[in-house]
Amino acid sequence: MDEFKHVDKKYRQIVLLPNKERISFINQKRWISYPIAINAIQELKNLMDQPKQQRMRSALLIGESNNGKSSVIEKFCEAYGQPIVDEEDEILKKPVLVTEVSAPKVKDIYISILEEFWAPFKTTQTESELRKQAFDLMRVCEVKMLILDEFHTLLAGTAKQRQNALAELKMISNKIKIPIVGAGTKDALSVIQNDSQLQSRFWVMKLPKWERNKDFVQLLSSFEKALPLKQKSNLTSKELGERILEISDGNLGNLHELLKVCAIEAIHSGKEKIDIDIVEAFSWFTPTKGQREIKLT
Repeated sequence: MDEFKHVDKKYRQIVLLPNKERISFINQKRWISYPIAINAIQELKNLMDQPKQQRMRSALLIGESNNGKSSVIEKFCEAYGQPIVDEEDEILKKPVLVTEVSAPKVKDIYISILEEFWAPFKTTQTESELRKQAFDLMRVCEVKMLILDEFHTLLAGTAKQRQNALAELKMISNKIKIPIVGAGTKDALSVIQNDSQLQSRFWVMKLPKWERNKDFVQLLSSFEKALPLKQKSNLTSKELGERILEISDGNLGNLHELLKVCAIEAIHSGKEKIDIDIVEAFSWFTPTKGQREIKLT
C-alpha cells in the first residue's frame, strides 16, 4: 500500500474497502488533533488538579457554534473524566460531571446534575432538598469538576433569576470546592460581566476562528491523512486551502463537514481526490449559517 502514503498508516487498509464502506468511514465521528484544542484540554486538566481552596479558579470555554467546544470537552472527559467503580466500597467515582443548562433556574440546575447521576428525585422537591441531594452525590462520587454546557443560556429569564443561578454556582464551587467550567458562545461572557467576583474566578479560554497560518495548514494535512481516498488531494495547496477556509468561514465544524461531503463526492465521481471543482461545487455548504439545505439537483 505504498501508493497510499498520503493516508495515515492506520487508515490505509480502509482505502481498499468498497465505496459504501469508505463513505461510512468518512461519516463516522473522528477527533482531529490541533494545538489550540490540545492546549485547552491541558488547561482543563490544570483546573481539575488545582488544590482545594475557598475560591476555586474556574473557566469559560468560548467559541462560536460548531467550532470545537463539545469535541474538546468530550476528549478531555475521555482522557481524564472516565467514571470508575470502586469495587471495595461499591461507589461510582465520577471525576468530571458534564451537564447542560437551558435557563437561569436554580431547580433546573440541580435537576440536570441529578439526572447525570441517574438519581431518583421529584420535581416537586424544594430547591434546598434538590441541593442537598446533589451535594451529597457530588461528594460521595468525588466529583472534581462541573462542566456546564450552553452556559450562555443563563442570559435567558429575568435579572433576578440570573443573579440567583450565579449565586448558586458560586455556592457549589465554594461548598464542594471544585472548579466550574462554562462552555458556550461569546454571549457567555455577558453572563458574568456584572459580577466582579465571578469575573475574577472565571478565566476565559477562546476557540478562535481559523486563519491562514501554519496551524491551519497542519489541520488540513491531518484531515487529508484521515480521508480514505486513493489519490492525494493536496489540501494544503494555496488554491485549495484558501478556498476551503473561505467557504468554511474559519469554523471548524463547517470545515469538517465540507471536507466530508467533498471526499464522498470524490469517491462517487471516481476522481478519488478533492480538487478545486469539487470544492466549488459545495461552496454553498456552510451548516452553521442560515438554513441547512439538502441539494436535490
